[in-house]
Amino acid sequence: MADRSEAPTEVVNGEITEKLQEMLRSLSASTGAKTTEILKNIQEYAAENIEAWKTQKVSVGVVGDPGAGKSTFINSFRGLESMEPGAAEVGVTHTTTEATDYSHPERPDNLIFVDFPGVLLKKGTGDERDFDIQQYLAKFKGKMQQCHVFLVFSSGHIQHNAVQIGMEAREMGKKVLFVRSQFDLDVAKRQNDKPKYFKYKTEDDLMEELRQDYIKVLKEVGWEGEVDPRDVFIISGYLNYVLKGSWDIPKFRKAMIKNLSAFQKMIVINTCRDFSKDTIKERGDIYRSKVWTVAMAATTGTIVPYAGAASIPGALVIAYYQYKEGFGLTDDAVEQLATMTNKSPDDLKTFLNTKLLTRPKLGRGDEALIVIQIISGSLDLAAAIAVDQVVDLIVPVIGAVVTAPLAYGITVKVLRALISRMEECASELFDYAFKETAV
Repeated sequence: MADRSEAPTEVVNGEITEKLQEMLRSLSASTGAKTTEILKNIQEYAAENIEAWKTQKVSVGVVGDPGAGKSTFINSFRGLESMEPGAAEVGVTHTTTEATDYSHPERPDNLIFVDFPGVLLKKGTGDERDFDIQQYLAKFKGKMQQCHVFLVFSSGHIQHNAVQIGMEAREMGKKVLFVRSQFDLDVAKRQNDKPKYFKYKTEDDLMEELRQDYIKVLKEVGWEGEVDPRDVFIISGYLNYVLKGSWDIPKFRKAMIKNLSAFQKMIVINTCRDFSKDTIKERGDIYRSKVWTVAMAATTGTIVPYAGAASIPGALVIAYYQYKEGFGLTDDAVEQLATMTNKSPDDLKTFLNTKLLTRPKLGRGDEALIVIQIISGSLDLAAAIAVDQVVDLIVPVIGAVVTAPLAYGITVKVLRALISRMEECASELFDYAFKETAV
């Protein structure tokens, strides 16, 4: 039997506007021709809003003292090296008194990192000048309130100023995460200071030591309340480490988007490139939460796309390429992965096409159609059609609209299978790319 709870569960986990909520309530209470009309409206609404996430915005506030690794981190999460055009200046020793926006070059209107100054001084001279949190808030409170998550950065020595700013962000209802950067230097220093350290302990042991020390120092410099160790991340902000998901980067990514809306999560995973296997399922779960929208959009006009149709609806093509982007499987992503791992771009592309298409020599013009046909062909859709004809996945529907829930049910199955295929491909590609080449 088809799972009657599938569609409502998808809707609850996804993004629901007031308009959609009203349509769903009306649908559940309707009968006959009214049901047909409302279902059609929902399909059209889904088709119009399949890429609504592109209208959303995510702002990430970052505060910390000069030298804490903020700029390196901001550049890396924007996919930039320090010397590239638009990159934040790295290695600055002076203290800025302005908040600076750094937008992601791929989606400048959607994802912005805001670099807040670590200090703002009272008027005065010499030793009488001091940090004034009220003066700071008078200048930056509005900007802080616009941020969706707030990061407190340190490279070992946490300053009272940054802690005060973090507490104010918490009072505004922002999720505050603590980032101890430059762990690559910590590892090198520990090896130099204690040459036998890693003979008996691991990098994970060192990370835990630094995490507990961070929490201790936070309390000493004035943080009020408990600090959850799961909100403290030990990382290096350099681009290769961020892309590979070294150390706490995967946990940090998950924590950073945890409290964002479904649409905002889509912005982050489709914008910030990630070659870490540890976040593959997280990305897949986000896409799965939106499957109902794509399926509804794809079945607009009561199309049955997998019962012998020669073409596929545009909604499925959009979803296919969106999934490829989010999982790091686009051509430019594969080329970047090849550069990172000193592998041949053509070799990685051939490997990926073999896994994704099962026939690597197929033309790329019909890539989305080919892959979805392969996946739909591997499912028992004949059985699925037989089941869906008697069990609707949304609400009881009669008469002429029976093909809409029929197509919806089949489309959901194919989309879920497509996401699973993408997850497997990403995992195998990353393993293949990072595998040491035999000498």
